[in-house]
Amino acid sequence: MKWYTGLVALMVAAVLTGCGDSGVDENKPIEQVAVDAAKMGQEKLQSRVTECESLIAEKAAALKGFEAQIKELSISELMGEKAKTIKTETKNLTTSLNTLKERLAVYAKELSSAGE
Repeated sequence: MKWYTGLVALMVAAVLTGCGDSGVDENKPIEQVAVDAAKMGQEKLQSRVTECESLIAEKAAALKGFEAQIKELSISELMGEKAKTIKTETKNLTTSLNTLKERLAVYAKELSSAGE
C-alpha cells in the first residue's frame, strides 16, 4: 500500500508541476485564452488541443488513483489527516480538469473555425 501511495503522490506531483514549457496556462483568464487562440494559426491550435487532451488524460488518471485510495481507507482513517489530504488533492485535480476542459473547448472551437 505504501508503494502505491508513493506512486500516486509522484504521479500527482508530475501532473501538477507539468513537464517543461507547457503552452496551456491554467491561471490565465478564459477571456485572454480566447483572444490568444484567435491569433494562433491552425498548427499552433492543434498543438494546444493535443496538449490539453494529454493533460486531461494524465490528471484524470491521477484522480482515479486518489478515488481508489479513498475507497481503501478504513472508517477511522476517513476522518483523519490522510483522507483530508486526499480530498484536497482530489478537489484541486477536479478544478484543474475543469479549467483544462474550458481551454480545450476554446482551442477546439477556434481550430474548427480556422479549418473552414
